[in-house]
Amino acid sequence: MCLKHSKKKPEEIVQFVADGMLEPHFVKWYHTNQKQINTMNLDAYLTKFAKYALPCKWEHRVLNTLLSAKQGNKLFSGWEIKLKNLNALLSNTKSTCCLSSTALQAQLEVNMNPDLCAKLDNMNLIASTFSDWIHKVTELDKDLCEENACTQYLINTNNTAQAMEQERHKLLAEHLSDQPTHTQTLSSTSSNINASTLCPPQLTKEEKKIFKKHKGCTRC
Repeated sequence: MCLKHSKKKPEEIVQFVADGMLEPHFVKWYHTNQKQINTMNLDAYLTKFAKYALPCKWEHRVLNTLLSAKQGNKLFSGWEIKLKNLNALLSNTKSTCCLSSTALQAQLEVNMNPDLCAKLDNMNLIASTFSDWIHKVTELDKDLCEENACTQYLINTNNTAQAMEQERHKLLAEHLSDQPTHTQTLSSTSSNINASTLCPPQLTKEEKKIFKKHKGCTRC
């Protein structure tokens, strides 16, 4: 847009920007106030448009979102861009709620991931500008993410090994607990075989006659 504006006179810029609006209710608003709007400079137009298009106290809502935003487990690079965009929205509309670079840096530092904050404190990072500080912290966050990924891999590997060892012990215990039942069955079978071997079959009538005839004992 800046390149398109470079050859236009200040009084032509507002009309150029307003003519580019596509939302029907914004177009209607512009045409209703076209004479007045076309005489404004860009800053005055943006202030008037913001009052019409944005809800009441929107600056405070945006500022509250910015101040309460925490990095959590998100990448620092994406999180800081989101906060800078919110602050740019306040700055571009000439809001008194926008933060200075120093205040925004302090806000990022106080709400960043605790592990990243601790790493930052241990390094005693020195940066000459806000952009330089952002770049160095972004690199530091990448290193921390790689360390965390490596640590998590080792934890997962150890958990897998422990699970396999527990499963092995479980199978061994089940195998040992099955052995007494098997031994008991064999012992019972052996006893039945011995009993049947030691106890002779009952005598027939003919055999009993022979025993009586020769005065033999039939008790056993």
